[in-house]
Amino acid sequence: MTGPAEHDPAGDYHREVDDPWDEDYALTGPVEAHGRGLDFGLLLLRLATLPLVLLGARAATDMGAFTAQVSDSLVGSAAPDVVAWGVMVGLVALPVLVVVGLFTRPAGFLLAALLATVWALAVFLGTDRALLVDGEHLTAQSALLFVGLTLPLAFTGAGRLSVDSLRTAGRP
Repeated sequence: MTGPAEHDPAGDYHREVDDPWDEDYALTGPVEAHGRGLDFGLLLLRLATLPLVLLGARAATDMGAFTAQVSDSLVGSAAPDVVAWGVMVGLVALPVLVVVGLFTRPAGFLLAALLATVWALAVFLGTDRALLVDGEHLTAQSALLFVGLTLPLAFTGAGRLSVDSLRTAGRP
């Protein structure tokens, strides 16, 4: 006999209103929202932020010189230690979170905001020299490139090849 399934009064309320995100659907959904190629592309996009970790690590190794460089700027002169430590921690922690895929949307947004601020200060102050670290440095053009890499991750998330996907059981 084919017909609608009987209602189980002891069941969950959400099953009565046909919530597709119950435990079974979240793990074995019948239709994928996007292909596996998109997940691989998001992984490559996340990995592209790794050079920022090297910039932050270089700033961390010589924090005194980095703080002195920040104190020479217009924005960092008010509180150079706070600004230098904030930029250094942001350049190390946020790309690591993005690459691992943990809290990708907020980390991607904060990283894009940090780099957009660096770009805006370089453009509006008229300086396009080494903005953060001597040697291999971050210029306004490369900061804008990293904004273009991280901002889409703030909207799309990390994809299925991430810790976020494991943490939320595949739910976007």
